[in-house]
Amino acid sequence: MKHQIKSIAIGLALFTLGGIGCGGSDSGPLGNVDSLIILQRPKRNDTGDIFQYASYKPGARLVQLQPPTADGTLTTICCDKAGPDFAQMDISSYDISFDAKSIVFSGRRAQDNSFGLFLLQLADGSVTQIASNPMHDFVSPIFLPGDRVMFTSNDVVEKGAPQHRDEYERGTTIQLGRVNLDGTDMELGPRNLSHRTAPSLASDGRVVFTQWDHLGPENSGHLMFVNQDMQELREGFGKEGTGASNSTLKAHEISPGRFVAIATARNRTINSGALIDIRLGEVETHDGVVSAAVNQSEAHATYRQLTPDVPMDNSPSADTVGRYYDAFPLNAKDKPDLVVSWADGPVESSVLASAGLSANFGIYLYDSEHQQRRPILDDPEMWDIFAQPLRTRTAPNIVGSAQDPKLAGQTLIGSLNVYQSSLHTFKPGEIFGVRVMEGFSSEEGFPEDFGTTMFEGHANLGVAKVASDGSWSAKIPANVPVHLQTVDVFGMSLFNEPVWFSGRAGEARMCGGCHEDRTRTTNVTPGQLDTFALGAAPLLGLTPRADRMKTAPTTATEIVGVGWNTQVQPMLTAKCVECHGDDNKAGIAPYTITDPTGVMAPVTWTFNLSAGALPASMAVAAGGGAYSKSYFSMAGPDMEAIEKAHLMISGNFKVYMNPEDSRGSLAIKTLNPTQLFPTASATRAFATVPHMTAQSRTDLTSQEFYTLILAADMGMNYYARENNPHSSAY
Repeated sequence: MKHQIKSIAIGLALFTLGGIGCGGSDSGPLGNVDSLIILQRPKRNDTGDIFQYASYKPGARLVQLQPPTADGTLTTICCDKAGPDFAQMDISSYDISFDAKSIVFSGRRAQDNSFGLFLLQLADGSVTQIASNPMHDFVSPIFLPGDRVMFTSNDVVEKGAPQHRDEYERGTTIQLGRVNLDGTDMELGPRNLSHRTAPSLASDGRVVFTQWDHLGPENSGHLMFVNQDMQELREGFGKEGTGASNSTLKAHEISPGRFVAIATARNRTINSGALIDIRLGEVETHDGVVSAAVNQSEAHATYRQLTPDVPMDNSPSADTVGRYYDAFPLNAKDKPDLVVSWADGPVESSVLASAGLSANFGIYLYDSEHQQRRPILDDPEMWDIFAQPLRTRTAPNIVGSAQDPKLAGQTLIGSLNVYQSSLHTFKPGEIFGVRVMEGFSSEEGFPEDFGTTMFEGHANLGVAKVASDGSWSAKIPANVPVHLQTVDVFGMSLFNEPVWFSGRAGEARMCGGCHEDRTRTTNVTPGQLDTFALGAAPLLGLTPRADRMKTAPTTATEIVGVGWNTQVQPMLTAKCVECHGDDNKAGIAPYTITDPTGVMAPVTWTFNLSAGALPASMAVAAGGGAYSKSYFSMAGPDMEAIEKAHLMISGNFKVYMNPEDSRGSLAIKTLNPTQLFPTASATRAFATVPHMTAQSRTDLTSQEFYTLILAADMGMNYYARENNPHSSAY
């Protein structure tokens, strides 16, 4: 089907670029482009946060605009020739092959349960489906060299495990995978606790994508790099103070080490935001064209705003300012020309919903030097998005990584010298080992939140001892998200690395240090690392998921997860409640939570370590969670709920146990734990009289001390696998 298109540009500043729109002169940025491929989706306002992917509304199509001008001819290329089964198709994204003869796309038909992968042949319009699990979604496909496709999927790589659910929308998370074009050799990559989305192929053969990093206060989307075999995951942009916004999305390479991307908030922006030009290292420029970026690292990354008026948070955008859905670079000028998808007005989901509207994305040519747009295509009933030139491109080399069969399906992790760190300075000899913790979320059958601190579930896989030269290594389960803490001889965290990472079976994830300088070269004499001589610590490496828990540990080092009511409360009841119960014999002063508006009556809370349920009057302060008096007393209120309700706290307010900071926690300092590693002893952590000694009470055992330490260092959660209230889902 061919038809002439109408371009709508209300209140839009137009500009002249050498013949664009006048028949395809070679003088403009699109002058050497024969046509554009564009995805048209029926407008919607149900996409959730920027990581959600399951929005289905039939009527999508792929179209070709030739020439790529406002008066060009629009031809539907998919899926009008594919037969009646494709009449109710929705298409979420696509990619063009290296030879420009085929298109891979993610689509869902009326009869499908989920989005699948399809291959369109441009020569005849035929469509074939790439075999995948019909009960799971497969989205965001891109071509890889070697006749393969990378995608993201909510299918699960760990046998017998449910897929993770993200911390806020509770959407089933999507992870990377790859498959041959003929549907063979389907591989699923290792999991992050939250989503991995929007992959794009760089010229060096690596894949750049957005990873949702969530761990307590960390809650944002960052650019990451990974090899085509989904190994050697590396940070790209957004952490270490380099980010322009909460999240960075849909990156496309402008030139090596340089990317254009969407800078936005995590939610309410309908996958759209401002345009930024990211430089991953020091820039080399020749004749006004950025030719390379050297010394590439996230710590050295910078960015330039290409649309400075567009909000990068989730505040409503202004008329004529709007937001950008995606951008594709047409050249590598210092201020590049881009083909973009843009919508006018307040592109913010709650504002649009209240007005009964949906964002109207259209295709524009954007001159970033003059910050001007020229309309190319805008169908008012559709989202016009993901415009790409239909042209051949050079396939990068196949980039892979070695796998070690001797790992027997496990992942090897470690550091060459844990004392090398860009984020923390350690005292010589103070690190005993590195604690490795597995993460999980409410997919395990838990309530929506694990506790008032908003940390996901944790399981202690164990502590790997640091060798005398600062090296350490451990074998852990493959494909599960983990994060690390350096710990002292008392088992308390010295420094917490605030990210999750994971590795494939047989992959070695060895780094230079504990978040070391990424541009620094670590020199090691082959065969001389002490950790390799001693052997990697086997931290539950081959233990099946169902056995990575311990409901009744008998020693401190057996503790995996800490269920508050099943492991902490018996200790508190036996040794603390006599003074710190409902009658408050210890005489601790209370604090008060007040609503300045007067809608909610003031509530008062007094430190209480008894097992009783938290009163209903404290429900708002607890974020709606069903917790015990002792947990609320130790962990404190849900501060996000306090902030949202605009409540005020006054009086004797204290948080007694800090998430991921047992050493700095008042309760731990007061109790003053004894040494645990390498062997238990009576040596105390602090030069103060232990609370139980001062009160002439029976002291805690080493197991009880470590239970409290792990409760704090693993996020101060109420729930663990060990006290799952819905065990049938486990």
